[in-house]
Amino acid sequence: MSDAKGNYSLTITDQNARIVFTSVGFESKEVPVGKATLVQLNAEAGSLEEVVVVGFGTQKKVNLTGAVSHVGKETFENRPIANIGQALQGVVPNLNVDFSNGAPNTTPNFNLRGGTSMERIPNTTEYRSAMGEPLVMIDGVESTTGQLNQINPNDILDMSFIKDASAAAIYGTKAAYGVILVRTKRGEFNQEGRIMYSADANFNTPLALPDILDAYTQQKAGMDFTTWTGGQPNTAAIRKLEMIEKYQQNPTPENAWFLDGNNIVWVGDMNPFREVVRNWTPMQKHTVSTSGGGSNVNYYASLGLQDQEGMFNINTDEFKRYNALINVSARVKEYFNVDFKFAFDQSNYTAPYLVGGKGNLWQAMMGEPNKNINMPIRTGPNDPLPNTYTDNILAWISYGATNRSYDRRLSLVVSPEFNIIQNTLKLRADIGYLPQNYRLNRFSPKITQVVDSWTPTVQQAEAAEHRAYFENANRNMYTANIYFDFKKSIANKHNFSSIVGIFQERVDYQSLNNTFRGLINPNVQNPNAAEDPTLHLVSADSYTLAGRAVFGRLGYNFLERYLIEMNIRYDGHSKFTPRERFVTFPSISAAWRIADENFMKFTSNWLDDLKFRGSYGILGNQPSEAYPYQPQLSSEKSTYLINGQQVTVLNPPSLVHPQLTFEKARSINFGVDAAFLNRKLSATFEWYERTTWDILTTEDALYPSLLGATPPLVNSGELQTRGMELQLQYRNQTQSGIHYSVGVNLSDHLTTVKFFGGNNINLLVRGSNELLYTGKTIGEIWGFETGGILQEHDFESQNPNGSWSFAGPNQTRINPNLFPGYVWYRDINGDGLVDRGTRTLENSGDMRVIGNNTPRYRFAVMGNVRYKSFDLDLMFQGILHRDLWIGNGVVGNNAHNIYWGGGAGSRWMYDRSWTPDNTDAEYPMYMSPIQPQTHYLVNGAYFRLKQAILGYTMNQNITRRIGLDRLRFTLSGYNLFEFTEIPGIFDVEQISAQYPLQRTVAIGAQLAF
Repeated sequence: MSDAKGNYSLTITDQNARIVFTSVGFESKEVPVGKATLVQLNAEAGSLEEVVVVGFGTQKKVNLTGAVSHVGKETFENRPIANIGQALQGVVPNLNVDFSNGAPNTTPNFNLRGGTSMERIPNTTEYRSAMGEPLVMIDGVESTTGQLNQINPNDILDMSFIKDASAAAIYGTKAAYGVILVRTKRGEFNQEGRIMYSADANFNTPLALPDILDAYTQQKAGMDFTTWTGGQPNTAAIRKLEMIEKYQQNPTPENAWFLDGNNIVWVGDMNPFREVVRNWTPMQKHTVSTSGGGSNVNYYASLGLQDQEGMFNINTDEFKRYNALINVSARVKEYFNVDFKFAFDQSNYTAPYLVGGKGNLWQAMMGEPNKNINMPIRTGPNDPLPNTYTDNILAWISYGATNRSYDRRLSLVVSPEFNIIQNTLKLRADIGYLPQNYRLNRFSPKITQVVDSWTPTVQQAEAAEHRAYFENANRNMYTANIYFDFKKSIANKHNFSSIVGIFQERVDYQSLNNTFRGLINPNVQNPNAAEDPTLHLVSADSYTLAGRAVFGRLGYNFLERYLIEMNIRYDGHSKFTPRERFVTFPSISAAWRIADENFMKFTSNWLDDLKFRGSYGILGNQPSEAYPYQPQLSSEKSTYLINGQQVTVLNPPSLVHPQLTFEKARSINFGVDAAFLNRKLSATFEWYERTTWDILTTEDALYPSLLGATPPLVNSGELQTRGMELQLQYRNQTQSGIHYSVGVNLSDHLTTVKFFGGNNINLLVRGSNELLYTGKTIGEIWGFETGGILQEHDFESQNPNGSWSFAGPNQTRINPNLFPGYVWYRDINGDGLVDRGTRTLENSGDMRVIGNNTPRYRFAVMGNVRYKSFDLDLMFQGILHRDLWIGNGVVGNNAHNIYWGGGAGSRWMYDRSWTPDNTDAEYPMYMSPIQPQTHYLVNGAYFRLKQAILGYTMNQNITRRIGLDRLRFTLSGYNLFEFTEIPGIFDVEQISAQYPLQRTVAIGAQLAF
């Protein structure tokens, strides 16, 4: 028992015993008896003393004036995840983590708080809203989201997410859209050395796959559509249907084709998804680490391995990641400390390569059923050309073309620190060298194919010869932050803090690309072992970037009740002209902890803290181009010969704007933090507005259409995003020893275009691309109001060509010919004609905004229960509102086309579609033309069990007998189930034709000694 001052003593005779220290609001710590002279406990999340990382330092969470979220190591340790992105999904309000596909080497897009800027739509001249990524700082040194995703999750100590300009301004032009601050694990002083090992075995299965039609149903559906729309199937179609049925009854290679004259008609029946996608794939993860420290030096070192097999059943793709981390801290002198960091990450990915003209595999499998369903991968052993590849898309990933990529990153950081005035003034530097090497080795051997006849052919020029492609890119980053850190408290009332520093960076990039053509031997990828070495192609690229800045922060609080903080950064970068190169970015924030006021004493028995916050700041953003203000010449081989030689030609330089400068982002944030019931219940609410102007685009009304060249980048465009965040957490324990916590977060944002100069007539769409226009709400879905599915009684008569005369509004501008089973649309503007007008905002005909596909009200519900040796951790995640139009005409998205009967079709839709015998069906005639419309919008909301982890920690009385300090087993899952109205042929997070996302189950073990 302790005395009045809290002193106590323990008498322990067993020198091998261990003492467990606990305190309310702090994490428990277990130490051996011999090391229990000085023990420091870390504050629990949500406690009064919780410390979070902010720019160039740490602060008590209760003293924050900006919008900062924080997650600890428990978010990442021993989870059924493959990367950091998966661990963070749903954890932080308004942190949007989206995976474009489920390939093992995919880096997700990280975004804080929604729309940020404008970006060009690939392969077009049009622009769309961009979800820009935040700046990533790992252990005080700038990094990338790619490197963040490549870190071993078990090496992360914690993360802070700086969302508003007040805290991010000190990072300048790269922090316009937030900052992610990452700290990796370190040892502790006076800590006994410890070795830890963790292993996980994961098993992954696709979340959703398209349910394409079998060959017979596909053929019959096309013939039925012809019949129901006034036509008659021809004899070729009828014979093909008969031969498909014959093949299905006896699926031999000889029955997979027949001759129509000299032309082969393929009639096989293959489901490419069943052939190429594995039901379950394994992944294993291993981490071994050691940590400890004496009175002057501590250390943490780890090694990690992840080995994952991909979804391909043919030439299985494989991903391997290797991690190494060493962190050392030394107290060299009373006034001098230094931290050292060495980090190594390498990922290797081997996958089949689809030659250039074949496009995206996952989209291709949904199209051209005459190839990808009816053709086998190879001809049969008794066919006229036996065992020969066809033009089935799976033949192209079977015949040997392969991509092998290697991505290697190093991080070497030294951080000296001089304590000039103890506990008051220090000088610190974070100096980093971050080299990265990326290599790609691509090999595509020559192929011989059978396609339309038994004459061998090659469908792609790239596969007409043995080729090899080598890419080698090196990026070296040198960075230094050097700053003074001052803290002073006067009379325990007036608390001052300030930071003043300088920043310098340099980035050198070089790449060399080689294409070797006409190789003699497919296994000898040597440029000299070629039929004609003059056909080889070489290209190179290089650039150097530099940045420099001065930054500062000034903070003051009185009694930790009234708080104010100001940040400023004078930032410059080589991407702009000397006159426009340097810009100043200021911010200010303030907070009032009103619960500490005397007039609030009546709430003291239930209200522990109540704080109001507000912030305002301006930040800048850079273009992605290395030299946007400089005219650039490009060279290429000419398409004609001069004196018998193919000469090199120079293209004219691009146009540039003489006054190009940074994009600007203004951020306003209001927040409330509260804690109740002895801090068992906590709540945070944020409202924010971010306006980005001077957006860099090539679209500006100042340039006429007859300019004669591509318009230059200009500062033109303005975007505004507004949103909110709510976070609640309750933690407690029962008298029986059950510890539990429940957390809920909810976030929302919506982005509008305040100005876009490239569309002064407010055109809604050009081709298949929706356009930006002033006043547009990002995510708008324009469409028609559904009238219904036409039945025979809706028509006045049938025309001689087999079409029908509709008694309702004229639909000819939308569908020239109407038939029973088609959809009809309402005449909204009352002119008797259903049309799109001029497709402008002012004249959109009968189209209107019918929904919005922006995910609204993202939420997560997290729960944890611990009782004795068992613990259960659950996280549910989802979206409360989203409109989805899954329809024809979405560029590059065959998943949408097959939904309504295009390409390889959809069994789900086929079984629910109108037929003459099923006129009450929910959906119109299969394969009938369809337009975006109100009735067939899909409710994109969902509720998903994202993570579930059941753990058992073995009793220490048992583990010590076998020489272990700790032994823990886990059974876990990721993306386990979901509730949604989205058709099951799509995953709720991937409404597209891409490498499928996965559901995971895992078993794991962690031990320490």
